[in-house]
Amino acid sequence: MSDKFDWSKTDSDTVVVPSVRGVAVYENERDDVVIRQEAGPLDSHDDFVIIPRSFVPALIKALQAVVEEN
Repeated sequence: MSDKFDWSKTDSDTVVVPSVRGVAVYENERDDVVIRQEAGPLDSHDDFVIIPRSFVPALIKALQAVVEEN
């Protein structure tokens, strides 16, 4: 078996669990909900989505609808 492996071949049947960047959800100092995604290996910073608390129920409803479609 070779020590070299090409992880970029995502269509390979051998890669059964792909890499996933971490996702955190927390409140900021303004009481908004923050969704933060860990920076990738070529990124210089994490990505953020800031949701005002009053819109969180609509976000949850939309996420549930997407999941239930499939």
